[in-house]
Amino acid sequence: MSQASRPITSTRKQLWRDLGYAAVIAGVAGLVVYAAGRGLIPFFASCFVAFVLAPLVEYLERRGLSRLQAVAAIYSVALILAGAAVVYLTPVLQHQIATLRMKLPEYSVQAHDRLEGFQTELDRRFPELKRMNFAETITRSTRVFVDQSLERFPNIMFNVLTLLTVFVLIPIMSWYLLLESRAIKKFVIGLVPNRYFEPALNLLYRVDQHLSRYLTGLLIDAIVVGCLLSIGYSMLGVPFGVAIGVSSGFVHLVPYLGPIFGAVVAVLVTVLDSGVTVKLVYVLLIAGAVHLFDSLLIQPLVLSKTADLHPLSVLLILIIGANAFGVWGMLLGVPVYCVARIVVQEYLGIARRQQRETI
Repeated sequence: MSQASRPITSTRKQLWRDLGYAAVIAGVAGLVVYAAGRGLIPFFASCFVAFVLAPLVEYLERRGLSRLQAVAAIYSVALILAGAAVVYLTPVLQHQIATLRMKLPEYSVQAHDRLEGFQTELDRRFPELKRMNFAETITRSTRVFVDQSLERFPNIMFNVLTLLTVFVLIPIMSWYLLLESRAIKKFVIGLVPNRYFEPALNLLYRVDQHLSRYLTGLLIDAIVVGCLLSIGYSMLGVPFGVAIGVSSGFVHLVPYLGPIFGAVVAVLVTVLDSGVTVKLVYVLLIAGAVHLFDSLLIQPLVLSKTADLHPLSVLLILIIGANAFGVWGMLLGVPVYCVARIVVQEYLGIARRQQRETI
């Protein structure tokens, strides 16, 4: 073997060895996250808030405030806005949720009656399916789904543990993440071997900037979709329109699902409340209009430049994430893919630079 080829071979072996170490560390971290499951939801939510607020903190620091003053100022403004939202939304949501709880028995009876009528009509038109119990199977499955959905929806909105997490744990954890973000970055950089110090610093910067922009855009997108659906369904007179819109905004943190979720729930509630009328067409039109507005205007403005992903790629990531990790995979699939792409790009850049240096 020539003298020139030995350094190249040694460098490649070192790169592959370091990549193996990084893969093992990432795998162990992934297993820990998977094993912890729901216990890490407040932590991930706090990281989400910290990434969204980090650009504002840095902007205020450039304007002359200390980091503590910047975080305190942002929290003060957020507290005022949250208080105004609570004052307006809480009475409306409480009234709608209480009304929904009162109407649950009535809705359940109506759903059963309509499903029995559907089964009778299907058996009459397609007698051959009656021997296969096809209609009965559909009716039973749909009945279980409707009952469970009607029972769970009110409890999801005002679960005590959820409220405790949202109003206590997440703000406190986000506060410390924002204050100590630089110390955390220094600690992470300190774990990296000296030969990778500069690439690791660049990697951390790119990931930080990318996630901040992407998560901020995602939050703006979810808020806009939730507000539009709440206004549209309320103006149309859909029962519990505000609650459906707010829930759709939360669901829209998974790309594309907000309008679909809102349409399904609004159609179900409208059918149970008013029957099959022309109102259903308007419900679907509102959901379609919000989806088009989101896809053609909001997402290209606030998400496309940060994620740099084709919509089909996003859908593929969501499908794979949902099949592999359920809701966790749908929520974290796109950010994890984007971070992994940046890591691969940095690694390939390191490999090319070291290869040029050894030639």
